[in-house]
Amino acid sequence: MSARLTIANHRITLIPIDASRRRRVVNAIVLANLIVALAYASTFAQSVGTSVSEDTLADEVNDPVATLTQFQLKDEYTPAEYGTSAQPNTLQIRSVFAVRPHLFTPLEQLVRPTLQIVTVPRGKGAATTTAVDDFQLLDLFVMPVPDEKQTGFRWGVGTYWVFPTSTSNFTGNGAWQLGPAWGFSWQIGRLKIAALFQQATSFAYTSAKSKSVAQLQIQPILNYDLTNGWYLTSSNANWKINLRHKSSTEIPISAGFGKIWKWTNGYSVNAAIQSEWTAYREFTSQTEQFTLVFQLSLLLPEVNL
Repeated sequence: MSARLTIANHRITLIPIDASRRRRVVNAIVLANLIVALAYASTFAQSVGTSVSEDTLADEVNDPVATLTQFQLKDEYTPAEYGTSAQPNTLQIRSVFAVRPHLFTPLEQLVRPTLQIVTVPRGKGAATTTAVDDFQLLDLFVMPVPDEKQTGFRWGVGTYWVFPTSTSNFTGNGAWQLGPAWGFSWQIGRLKIAALFQQATSFAYTSAKSKSVAQLQIQPILNYDLTNGWYLTSSNANWKINLRHKSSTEIPISAGFGKIWKWTNGYSVNAAIQSEWTAYREFTSQTEQFTLVFQLSLLLPEVNL
């Protein structure tokens, strides 16, 4: 029941023999995240650390290089989509694991797995398909210089992976992808300016029909602390620039607000609402026109692996 490796047109193609294996892989990924979440909660229940304020968490919750352990549940509902009368939806399950420096990696590390269950159009009509999308993994190492306490600036570099776990022909790219990632944040008073850059290039495929991928994603982030745990944010827009000739480009903008609630023993909850519009698009027949985003996160600021 293993996959066989073939070479088609000078590219590697991984053709799975048993299609149900991908579903088992996805289930294993979800189960692993739940186990890790429970392990974190169990460990944290016995830990003692310095309390982190709501305003500090409001600054860090959307920061791509903040060493803040959290578990996110996000729903993106698109009532208006260019090129179709369907109403797509994305349910995103994401974890961010902060890893302290140790012998093998003397730098702070952020590991961010992401799983998405998407409802996508089947064409120009209202028909849709719901399936698991490709699994994503971001791994960043935070650089110790310059000194964040003196400059307010923090940055990190690492890798971005995409695994072809999609369970439908209407979702995913059917390609293994890998590329560099870079992120930064700059705190200026109550304002935080940040961005995350992720580039992925396909190097192996699940089907001879799969198309090659070379895409740059840019996530610009603005966060303004309103005190008492409230904040304004523009952090959900993800610019997608495909690097192949005459391939699609999508540049949305977003805006919204959120609130941090502190619980006992250092647990905190973040709730946020954002709206998103597509400001520019090229060579794409179907893309979001307007999207509503609802996010709920469990924050564990005192937990590090």
